[in-house]
Amino acid sequence: MEIGVDIVEISRIRAIYERFGAVFMRKILTEAEIDQCLSKPDPVASLAGRFAAKEAVSKALGSGIARSLSWRSIEVLNDDAGKPVVSLHCPDPPRRISISISHDRHSAIAMALVEPA
Repeated sequence: MEIGVDIVEISRIRAIYERFGAVFMRKILTEAEIDQCLSKPDPVASLAGRFAAKEAVSKALGSGIARSLSWRSIEVLNDDAGKPVVSLHCPDPPRRISISISHDRHSAIAMALVEPA
C-alpha cells in the first residue's frame, strides 16, 4: 500500500479560477467533475478539493502529474451518498484507490491510499 496527501489554499485556486475560468477547470477536471463542482454552493472549494485529491493520488502512485498520468486521467466523483470515488483512466490501474477530501474556508486537503494490483 502507498499513501499520498496534499493540501492547497482555496484562495490560490480561486485566484487561478478567476483569472482563467473554464479553461482552468477543463485542464484539471473531466466533464463529469466539472458538472459536480458547478452543482456545489462554492464550486471553487470543490475544485480545490479535487485538485488536492488528484495530487494526493499522483503522490501515492509515485509518479506525480507527468506524461503518463495527466490531470484528467484521474477522475474524482461523488457517489450517491456523497463519498468521493477515484477512477483512473490509464493502462494497468491499481486494484483500489481510497480517498478522503476535506476543506474549510481556507484550505482543502486530500489523502489517498493505493492498493496495487
